[in-house]
Amino acid sequence: MTEKTQVYPRVCGKGNYHYETIQINAQQDGSYTFDSHTDIQLYGYIYRNDFDPSYPDKNLLAQSNFSCGEDFKVGSYFEVNTIYILVVTTSNPDVRGNFTLLIIGPNNITLNRISK
Repeated sequence: MTEKTQVYPRVCGKGNYHYETIQINAQQDGSYTFDSHTDIQLYGYIYRNDFDPSYPDKNLLAQSNFSCGEDFKVGSYFEVNTIYILVVTTSNPDVRGNFTLLIIGPNNITLNRISK
């Protein structure tokens, strides 16, 4: 997440949480899990069809486990020819940093960063 990433008030409508949106295209139906490698704490959300930062619960399929010491790991069952959106966001407001995604699943998937 760089200076040009978008922000939204993820927690109770407060704070500027940086986020990136990534479209996921599965080439085979199945369960996929996303994890990250980073120096900052991140959370992940998976949406079906669309993500609207004004309504973060709409179309939500899965989200990271927010328990102590756990971050980002999130997964869901994906179907071919369906649009899924992965939202990667910071756990603390006004934080930015680089991250790498680690993906486990039955086949390759295509990731496309969505810029607004």
